[in-house]
Amino acid sequence: GAKHAKPRIILYDKVAIVDPVYEPVRSEYRSRPRSITPPDYERPYSYAWSPVPERRRPPPDDRAYGMPPAVPPHHRDFRPPMHEYPMAGPHGPPMHHRPPMHHPPHPHYMPRPYMPRPHHPPFEKMENKKDKFPNYLHHVLPEEDPLATRTLFAGNLEINISDEELRRIFGRYGIVEDIDIKRPPPGTGNAFAFVRYQTLDMAHRAKVELSGQYIGKFQCKIGYGKATPTTRVWVGGLGLWTSVAQLEREFDRFGAIKKIEYAKGEPHAYILYDSIDAAQAAVKEMRGFPLGGPERRLRIDFADVGPGGPFRPKTFAPPV
Repeated sequence: GAKHAKPRIILYDKVAIVDPVYEPVRSEYRSRPRSITPPDYERPYSYAWSPVPERRRPPPDDRAYGMPPAVPPHHRDFRPPMHEYPMAGPHGPPMHHRPPMHHPPHPHYMPRPYMPRPHHPPFEKMENKKDKFPNYLHHVLPEEDPLATRTLFAGNLEINISDEELRRIFGRYGIVEDIDIKRPPPGTGNAFAFVRYQTLDMAHRAKVELSGQYIGKFQCKIGYGKATPTTRVWVGGLGLWTSVAQLEREFDRFGAIKKIEYAKGEPHAYILYDSIDAAQAAVKEMRGFPLGGPERRLRIDFADVGPGGPFRPKTFAPPV
């Protein structure tokens, strides 16, 4: 056949020998035009390539979703670049990832520093007296409080409250020697009063028990009033370990003492000085003094200067 024939061709008076050469047929070869569509790969959407060759690639922006542009493939492992069209909406999951957060951002687009807003908890109206009068409910022991005195200030009272009613209420905690009610003009505020007890211990007990309590229709404010210096000093925190000689030795360093009124075993005593300056120095310096040891510190305040005669300390029995 033609495959094994030896054709003779004369070229310029010479015989040219021509041998045909055939390529083996490849089984995977298919005679079809080359496709411009990229090979199939998993993607959540489909798209068509635009035939316009002059189309410019849009600049990337900050959006995380979009369709990648169609680019003709150049080899079988081709993958289209992950850019997005400006007007394309989010049609599927993001095709590219933002850089990790620890990478430094572009210097021209530095993010604003996070400035947290100050947290203001919502105001809650509390009816609890501890929230309404916190300062008046913080009680300091009389031996540690330099402002402690036997006179109490009672504020936020009804304008028409009577002396008898206050004496009945405050008389539950000690012997009340005097009550002075102050009533402002109508419409200018509530009434207030000064209640003077016989001793500092009685006043402190009333302050602890009545602070923030209702007297009438208002919650009462209780605090210490202003001390009135006298030449007579009340000394509390005493006991069986105390003697008159011990009191005289500790208190005569502030000035001349006229009289010491003390009965053995009583919890308090009265010391009468010759001058107010000496009494004031004793009250200032001896408050909290550990006369009977670290756990037995003195409580001290001024007292009324009573008439002469033998000392008879008053006793108080709270009403049942």
